[in-house]
Amino acid sequence: MKNILTFIFLIISTFAFGQRPGGQAPGGEKIKAMKIGMITNELKLTESQAEKFWPIYNAYSDEKNDVHQQIRRLSRNNGENQSNAEALKNQDKILDLQQSELDITKKYRDSFMKVISPQQYSSLLATERKFNQMLLDKLKERQGRN
Repeated sequence: MKNILTFIFLIISTFAFGQRPGGQAPGGEKIKAMKIGMITNELKLTESQAEKFWPIYNAYSDEKNDVHQQIRRLSRNNGENQSNAEALKNQDKILDLQQSELDITKKYRDSFMKVISPQQYSSLLATERKFNQMLLDKLKERQGRN
């Protein structure tokens, strides 16, 4: 029962406080709620862990998402209209941003370790990969239908 109440509290908190300026892509709230549910279930967070975990996770996720958006923007601009020097410079920027993503993960690991166990942290990383793969599979499935 506690886990269900915690889960409901987390979803409401996320919707109330987790909105980004300018809104999100269509279905963004639904995807975020699914991710929260999946992480909560996989990590088996206690109520006290959840209270401390989610603010850390939201900050971590926001930083990683910002860097990932920059990578996607640069990747889209990596076209045939660029000179070799421009393409190489763009690729270097992408590599630097990918390193930034790794640095963010390392930076937040210590914060997570103060709240969850090493096993839960490993489960978090695996659950994020699993969730992202699930989204990609659903996208491919939808594109295959159209």
